[in-house]
Amino acid sequence: MKIISKIKKLFSNKNAQQAEMEYLLKNGLHIGKNVQIFSDYALDSEWPWLISIGDNTLISTNVKILAHDASTSKLGIGTKVGRVDIGKNCFIGSGSIVLCGVTIGDNSIIGAGSVVSKDVKANSVYAGCPAKYICSVEELKNKHENGVQCDEYVWNQWINAPIEDKEKMREKLKDCRIGYVK
Repeated sequence: MKIISKIKKLFSNKNAQQAEMEYLLKNGLHIGKNVQIFSDYALDSEWPWLISIGDNTLISTNVKILAHDASTSKLGIGTKVGRVDIGKNCFIGSGSIVLCGVTIGDNSIIGAGSVVSKDVKANSVYAGCPAKYICSVEELKNKHENGVQCDEYVWNQWINAPIEDKEKMREKLKDCRIGYVK
């Protein structure tokens, strides 16, 4: 009971995400400035000192970043551990898993649902299971800048827009399927 009381006291004035981040930082997580993490419990809480995340990186929803692989303990050789180094200005897409021993270079994009098991070159787009090189970030940018087929639909506060505007957007996307919001 003493342990539960101490835990409750420690976390009583904080939300779960704040408490998690404080725990990770206290236990050695290296994290840069302006990092955004939209996943609950995204970072390996057993080995946080093996994880580093560079400035201006965004980690989307339902992402897992693991610095260990306990399956190797079933082989009688112990748990595999390795550093995970994510560079500056990276984007890790929704549902992705980054495995131990991986470096993701600066300015890289990981597509949604990817499993990153090998190093990612800087300025690159990787996606898939396992994640593979798709193109450079510059190529992706050019593709999307040149591929806009609909009128640009500019909206900063789309969640608060009236339903009529949302329906207009839905109709505009009927034929071209993809547009861009700012």
